[in-house]
Amino acid sequence: MNYQGLEDLELLAKIGDRDREALAALYDRYGRRVFALAVRILSDPVGSEEVTQDVFMSVWRRGATYTLNKGKFTTWLFSIAHNRTIDELRKRRRDRSRENTDIDDHLNIESTDVSPADAVVAQSEYDKVRSAMEHLPVEQKNVIELSYFRGLTQTEIATKTGQPLGTVKTRMRLALKKLRMALSAETGAQA
Repeated sequence: MNYQGLEDLELLAKIGDRDREALAALYDRYGRRVFALAVRILSDPVGSEEVTQDVFMSVWRRGATYTLNKGKFTTWLFSIAHNRTIDELRKRRRDRSRENTDIDDHLNIESTDVSPADAVVAQSEYDKVRSAMEHLPVEQKNVIELSYFRGLTQTEIATKTGQPLGTVKTRMRLALKKLRMALSAETGAQA
């Protein structure tokens, strides 16, 4: 069977049936992009390899739980990758205090392990998110940057900014809603 010719959802269905070749095909398709995301945030190729393996093990274990109402498959996959990478970043922060000051350091890293085509797609996705973030009010943009790009919890953001936790949660919820609407409008406009 030609697994490379199958759609993502077909591969995911086969993973639900415990087909290892289907997982390998998804890994071949998205492994470098997941790795690139992890490297952007962790700045550590070895740790990023471990995160990438963890992400695909999670797909193996949780693939049967994916449904279309969770969004596109790639959105679901990269959400798992982002969350796993942030978990690793927080674990490292507990081990040693380390904070990056410029989110562009995370998002514009060049890697020889990423194909030019994958790099173009990743940069395009980054540009869309960055553009959508520019339209957010400053307070909402700040909580998104602190949470998603620096790995702070909402409690840590409240402490760092001197804002009540409820305010941080509200800003986060509003910012994510606005980003979701902006990005889905962008996707709909391209279709």
